[in-house]
Amino acid sequence: MFAHLNPLKWRTSTKALWISFLLPVIIMTVYFGFRGMAPFGSSSILTVDLGQQYIDFFESYRHALFSDPLSIFYSFAKGLGGETYGDWAYYLLSPTNLLLLPFSNTYLPIGILFLTILKYGLAGWSFAYALKSMRWQNGWRLPLLSVTYAMMGWFVANDLNLLWLDAAILLPLIIAGLERYIEGRSAWRFIAPLFAIFVINYYMAYMIGLFLVLYIIWRLFWQPYRLLERWHILRKFIFGSIISIGLSTVIWLPTAYTLLNSKGQHMLDNLSWKFEYQAPDLLGKLFLGTFNFDQMPSGLPNIFVGSLPIIMLWFFFTYRLIRWQTRLVAFFITAFLVVSMMYAPLNLMWHGFQFPVWYPYRFSYVFSFWVIWLAASVWSPTLRFSWTQLGSLFILAVAAVVYLYYRLDSLNFLTQNQLIIGGSFFLLLLGFHALPVRSGWWLPMVTLLVVGEMTTSTIWSLNNFSYLTITEYTTYIKSLNQITADLPKSDKDFYRVAQSFQRTKGDPLQAHYNGASTFSSALEHQQSDFMAAIGQPEGDNYITYNGGTLVSDALLGMRYLIQPSGQEPHTSGTPTNMRTYSRSDTNGYYQMTKHTQMAVLSKNPYALPLAFAANTNALNVKFKDNDPLRNQSDLWNALLGYDNTPIFESANFDSSAATNMTAPTTITGAFLKKENANAVGSLTVTYTPSTDDPYYLTIGDALNNDNVEIQLNGKALPTMPSHRHTIIVPLPSYQKGQTQTITFILKKNDLWLQNVSLYRANTDSIRAQAQTLQHNAFKPSHVSQTRISGKITIPAGNGLMMTTIPAADGWTAYVDGKETDTVTVGKFFIGLALKPGEHSVTFKFTPPYLKISAIVSLGFALFMAGLGWSESEKRRHSLHQF
Repeated sequence: MFAHLNPLKWRTSTKALWISFLLPVIIMTVYFGFRGMAPFGSSSILTVDLGQQYIDFFESYRHALFSDPLSIFYSFAKGLGGETYGDWAYYLLSPTNLLLLPFSNTYLPIGILFLTILKYGLAGWSFAYALKSMRWQNGWRLPLLSVTYAMMGWFVANDLNLLWLDAAILLPLIIAGLERYIEGRSAWRFIAPLFAIFVINYYMAYMIGLFLVLYIIWRLFWQPYRLLERWHILRKFIFGSIISIGLSTVIWLPTAYTLLNSKGQHMLDNLSWKFEYQAPDLLGKLFLGTFNFDQMPSGLPNIFVGSLPIIMLWFFFTYRLIRWQTRLVAFFITAFLVVSMMYAPLNLMWHGFQFPVWYPYRFSYVFSFWVIWLAASVWSPTLRFSWTQLGSLFILAVAAVVYLYYRLDSLNFLTQNQLIIGGSFFLLLLGFHALPVRSGWWLPMVTLLVVGEMTTSTIWSLNNFSYLTITEYTTYIKSLNQITADLPKSDKDFYRVAQSFQRTKGDPLQAHYNGASTFSSALEHQQSDFMAAIGQPEGDNYITYNGGTLVSDALLGMRYLIQPSGQEPHTSGTPTNMRTYSRSDTNGYYQMTKHTQMAVLSKNPYALPLAFAANTNALNVKFKDNDPLRNQSDLWNALLGYDNTPIFESANFDSSAATNMTAPTTITGAFLKKENANAVGSLTVTYTPSTDDPYYLTIGDALNNDNVEIQLNGKALPTMPSHRHTIIVPLPSYQKGQTQTITFILKKNDLWLQNVSLYRANTDSIRAQAQTLQHNAFKPSHVSQTRISGKITIPAGNGLMMTTIPAADGWTAYVDGKETDTVTVGKFFIGLALKPGEHSVTFKFTPPYLKISAIVSLGFALFMAGLGWSESEKRRHSLHQF
């Protein structure tokens, strides 16, 4: 009864499929174990985007499934609030992510390690299954070729981009399913995996879609089909593709709309009609271990597949028993893929018409698959090369090595040792294929060489990276969890939390609070625009709130502030070690409510509610570029109905003293230049506060970590965040009469003090005006991620309900039970024009086009269900006929 569970009694093909899965799993488990990655040691698998971005999304995934399912659609932990349906479609819809559910955020790196290993195994299994399905390979030849696919250069280079790996896992199943469908088997073999990749990651699905067009062209010339037969093949391909796209409409249509509001703003940016590197340099990427950190931002395509597929590719193109039409079309497709990895416009096309930020040539996995697929279609232990084939390939290989040897100084991914070792593997495998007699040891030896080459390349590449220690990660997460554990939790309340330390911009996702920072490829550009206007660091895909003021804290409803305790500043992972700009401007104004060993929590008495009554003057506010404190003041005054009450006053520096340069008489906009380029150059300015009010320093984007170090009272400020606009540096409050010094130490020969200005906040005015706005607060009766309800009283003289909900398509407002049009304040926040009196107000969010896309997907599902019902010998229609 249980004989089928005994591996010793399995058929050889079943054993081979299991070995195809287990071989990469074992190799990677042993490697990670030797690297000491948790749970095997003190390191972790976290590095680059995996440690800085994805892990936060994985924790938000767990939190959504366990506690907050509505955050799948919208979350106030995404910056100041943003649509998250598109984030899930890009980052989180892989079913393998369910493996992470048992792991708390403290131990999440361990779950990610197991998930990474699993995906290596699934890639090996899927390729082996596809080859078996094609009847091209069987038995113990399956693991040999599958390990080549599972450990190809693209997969290894992107094993930290877990969200993309499903594409490489599903691609063989998609192709094999298409082939079986063409042969008359069920359409679901093709539709199901293609639908799956559209759901799991639309970005990779787009690339696979382009590749499928190329593949079907080749398939039409596989055999000498008649015109009608070619039409039947093409019709099946079109039918299956349309059904897959239709079924997945509920995922990709709302996401596409979101992208138009984020990445879509930058389509075709920086397009150049040129080749991006010297074409022969690409040959270097065929050698083992050619991926390192320098290759991440602007490297060459990762196309390493090992020596065997390259040898067999040459055989495919030179073997005359293969139809010349088949070889010719395959050659043109190969050439097109190669040129796509060099020529900027084609590269842009493969990436959805937007150049990728880091990790260039992300589509190169389809080229690697194509090469290995063609190789697998002809390889056999009984295969015989002609001496012409062997000799010509040997000459080409020598020429490539000679060229690359003379280019070594220009290639930051290749060394002489890699040429020697890679060349040795190539020659050995070529030699084995030249042997006229092949005994029983031939296949095991070839397998050993292939596995050895792929393993060597994997180790070589991954050893180029350093990883976060597990202690550094857990120390921080535990500290964050502890300080935020007692934050109020109520479905009738809303507030945000500011912080002056940060491990990643996704900290709010990790600890499940509403913050003002995020890092997302689907970030709405309006969030970046607003943050730039109020002096916070931002980019196309991130925002950070670490230079707040008393006014911005109040306006955005930052009811709580978490700060480092100052303990263990030199210990990795402590909040003090990861501090951002100090919020010493809040000293004496915010009340401390909690103190742990590593962090301090304080409460802001001036924080405004999520919505409040305000003056309609706010509708006329227009922000100025690179003038953040004026922008904050203008918006604040407009909400109160004031024209120009000073909230931030310009302050003068008392004195300036320079070393190795001439001190300027005017600081703002001054140009500094060293007199002696080899000596230290610095400028020190002083100011003496005339009150206990906080002061703020603004600095333009011409100042950055590469050209200046800024010190306050002799102590270096934390690392300056990357910024594209003028940002704010908070300075201490309650320093009346005490001289403060700010020193600019030049790291280069010159420096432009762009927008370097000093301001003082008028705390008395801020306090009184905040209380005025708080008095007419919105009183919520229900607060969730997608629905906010409550009551508000609009006093006479005010006609605006101001909210700090970011304006976005998908929000619908209801006032006193009737749908009401919204207005936009500062081109960012939702507002409502209301008459004086009490009103019941509800805001609801639904991702744009979600309902219509769900109807379309349901329609396609019903259509396929009907076809499936009719698929019977006793009925007229059959699904495989389509």
